Amino acid sequence: MSKLGPISHFPFPVSCDSLVLQGLRCEWGAGVLNLVSSLSHFLILTGHWKFNMAPHGKELSEDLKKRIVALHKDGLGYKKIAKTLKLSCSTVAKTIQRFNWTGSTQNRPRHGRPKKLSARAQRHIQRLSLGNRRMSAASIAAEVEGVGGQPVSAQTIRRTLHQIGLHGCRPRRKPLLKMMHKKARKQFAEDKQTKDMDYWNHVLWSDETKINLFGSDGVKRVWRQPGEEYKDKCLAYSQAWWWECHGLGLHECCRHWGATVH
Repeated sequence: MSKLGPISHFPFPVSCDSLVLQGLRCEWGAGVLNLVSSLSHFLILTGHWKFNMAPHGKELSEDLKKRIVALHKDGLGYKKIAKTLKLSCSTVAKTIQRFNWTGSTQNRPRHGRPKKLSARAQRHIQRLSLGNRRMSAASIAAEVEGVGGQPVSAQTIRRTLHQIGLHGCRPRRKPLLKMMHKKARKQFAEDKQTKDMDYWNHVLWSDETKINLFGSDGVKRVWRQPGEEYKDKCLAYSQAWWWECHGLGLHECCRHWGATVH
């Protein structure tokens, strides 16, 4: 038995046997089929009738949907609008059809619980975390609750910071340097990069390390975005306690105990 393609009246593909299709057309007529098609289209657009469909692409902005409707009111067809705004014809058609049924370009209310925090509260959380990179999520939650009076969990704070790209990471350990120290180190490296091996044979190499006598410093974390590993606010500054120097082909030269209090 031969097959026919999708019925153009329905908004989704429907394939029927030729005899069944002929029977429907003879018994109901084209008017009834158009009525069923329009009713089904209305139920789909208003959300009363749902069925599994392929996932949609990126959602259009409100301004873009208003431009589509405005161009359609000016007399432009689907193809011209799609070419002007660089969209697909199906996207333009769905936007205009939804506007004709609902009278608005706004999206329908979605299911699910609304967000706990407002946009203002999220900006406040971002300012707190960027102002003090070592401030814990529990401390930020207490600060937000004290200002807005709304109880917020530490996990909600973490999710909010993750959405804006801030993650809790262990800081890189680097010496506490001022800008003049950084410039001097850079200048030293540039001056010495062309020296030969004979020069380095007469250089003493020094290094230092920190020794904890009463437990560890504990694991500390900072809020940072990708690429901020070496920002001053995202570093954990080390303290020099044990210092030694060595030379090429020489034994240990000297040792020194010391403490640096920050």
